[in-house]
Amino acid sequence: MTLRGKPPGQYGVDAPYVPILSALAAVVCGVLAVVLGPGWLFPAVIFGAQVVIYLHTTLRGKFAAWDGVLDELAEPGTVLDVGCGRGMVAIKAASRFDAAKVTGVDLWRSRDQSGNDPAVSAKNAADAGVGDRVEFVTGDMTELPLPDDAFDLVTANVSIQNVKDRELRRQTIEEILRVGRPGAEIAIVDMQYTKQYEDDLRALGAEGVSRRTLGPSGWFGGPWAASPARAGPRPAGSGVAVDRQPHRSADGGGDALIVGGVAVADMDRGGLLDHAHEGQ
Repeated sequence: MTLRGKPPGQYGVDAPYVPILSALAAVVCGVLAVVLGPGWLFPAVIFGAQVVIYLHTTLRGKFAAWDGVLDELAEPGTVLDVGCGRGMVAIKAASRFDAAKVTGVDLWRSRDQSGNDPAVSAKNAADAGVGDRVEFVTGDMTELPLPDDAFDLVTANVSIQNVKDRELRRQTIEEILRVGRPGAEIAIVDMQYTKQYEDDLRALGAEGVSRRTLGPSGWFGGPWAASPARAGPRPAGSGVAVDRQPHRSADGGGDALIVGGVAVADMDRGGLLDHAHEGQ
């Protein structure tokens, strides 16, 4: 049974310090508007709006956004969600792909997602009726404790950006490609560093990279702080068929140019990730 929207369970707030800081900034600017004059009212409104939009995305919009991503993906036998947190993407993938075995890996840090705990993730999976096909393990995405060529689909939702060192982010992309089978699909959604991911995917041999915007479902605070997304598969060798076709985001966020085995969805202006199929 496909679970669209928010699955049963509790999924927390991504990077919970962000709306807290924005709310504090709104309060400070509001006080300054009273004390110093109305010139501070505009930034107070902007910060307040950012809190509302951010909470909408993290509590509701991201679920709809990933529905759109998964709609476009080929049926995988095995799925890995990198930096899975409370298991939202892993659980939605297991719901969407009835025969798939899904693994979620995380270090379970609450600063990355509120209430981040493997027991919570396992309960969410059980509540959603997919607990028998979803496994959660502890591991560092820069050195995944998983074998080579193990997964048909690898996802990452607002997680790789938490690796602050540039070389370690590149190493994470290398690890994602290592554990993906030749021809596997990769779907990455993030708020920062997405141009680096695209460059790294290309440099490591991902075949065909494109990008599309998603729309307001991917706005973490506004179009200026949206979640860019990237996707790309591990090369499957020679003879890759390149198939270019435009895709329109359900949110009206723009076109996706699907090229060969990689799709890159640009959420820099409010978008989400798309996918591409690699010809065999």
